[in-house]
Formats: sequence, C-alpha cells, structure tokens
Amino acid sequence: MIGTIALGLAAGFCAGNGLPYYVMGSTGEAVGPGPFRPSATANVLSGWVLIVAAAVCWHYTDTQAHRLPTYAAAAAGVLLVGLIHARLWRTDPWGRTRERTLPEGRQA
Repeated sequence: MIGTIALGLAAGFCAGNGLPYYVMGSTGEAVGPGPFRPSATANVLSGWVLIVAAAVCWHYTDTQAHRLPTYAAAAAGVLLVGLIHARLWRTDPWGRTRERTLPEGRQA
C-alpha cells in the first residue's frame, strides 16, 4: 500500500507539473520556472515527459485494492505542485535573468 500511495503521489505531482508546461509551450509561451533556456519547444517537451511519467506511475498503482488512498495521494500531489507553481511560476528561481556581474576590468 505504501508503494501505491507513493506512486499515486508521484503521478499527481508529475501530471500537475507537466500540464502547465505543456499548455504554455503549446500556446507559444516561453515562460516558466524550468532549468532550461526559455523556449516554447522546451516547455512542450518538458510537459510531455512529465505527463508520460505520470501515466507510467499511475499504471503501476494498485487502484483496485486501494482506491481511496491512491486517489487521495494523487490529489495531494497535484495540490503540492500547484502550491509550488503559485509561488515560483512567474519568478526566476534559476537566476537566468538576473544581471550578471563580471569580474573587474571585463566588459560584456
């Protein structure tokens, strides 16, 4: 049962994380808190990989034996990643757009 709950949580987290990236990339937006350079293509690929990972995790859950805990764990994963996105989505957690300071004497 612990494995099923962990997989349900991972499935919810990956699905909740992948969907915004996929949607933003599909609409041509290149924003997001990912570690890659801002690109709509990178967003689509990241989102797709996360959605596939969610499907694989969900496939291995034992929803027949533990229906309520599995769905509750998946819902908790979606909520968790939603709260993370609410805090970080429009910020720059990787420091990509901060002004870079060059050593003394060097010019950009």
